Amino acid sequence: MPYSKEHKTNSRERILNSALRLFSEGGFERVTLDAVMADAGLTRGAFYAHFTSKEDLYAKAIHHGINNSALAGIPPEGENLRSLRQFIGGYLSRAHVEGKAPPCPLAFFATDVGVRERQVRDAYTAALQSLTGVLGTHAPARTRDERLLAMTVLMVGGVAVSAALTDGALKDRILASCRRTIMEMAETPLPRTRRQPTVRRAAARVTRPRRAQID
Repeated sequence: MPYSKEHKTNSRERILNSALRLFSEGGFERVTLDAVMADAGLTRGAFYAHFTSKEDLYAKAIHHGINNSALAGIPPEGENLRSLRQFIGGYLSRAHVEGKAPPCPLAFFATDVGVRERQVRDAYTAALQSLTGVLGTHAPARTRDERLLAMTVLMVGGVAVSAALTDGALKDRILASCRRTIMEMAETPLPRTRRQPTVRRAAARVTRPRRAQID
């Protein structure tokens, strides 16, 4: 009897959850498909019913991690910045850095992605753009795209660097500094670009020759 669609969906979800966590902890090279499937409670043979390769699983895990983050469920509240503070507070937290919250692949896959295949780097690129878009729904409407990108990279970089450190106090300082800087960026309007004064050139006077008087 063939498995139901619900069973297949559930199995795929379990594989992706296991892959996201294991790849975040051990990186692409150290994590085997056998380890992923064992962690998901499934046989190795079930893998190819869902994914074509380890690289395919890695790329799909990036997409899964971004689109199923608990932070994505925070409703935006616009100009009062409360939801933005909640969003970055959850992301730039010790719980996230230490694996006590679902890992963001942008931060935890960062050291791996640069040497992976194009499919993986495309998925990472799309995930960064997606996170920037979500962040934009929590930031004031006046926030420009360039500033949103900077805020996103500050979030991702803050977690990635903190996760590599052994000094807990330094981790806290980095995370707090990133949170504070992002809020300052959101609260501070960009200066208006001054228009260069228009230099008006005086119209050149055309000296017309005098008409000769005829006696």
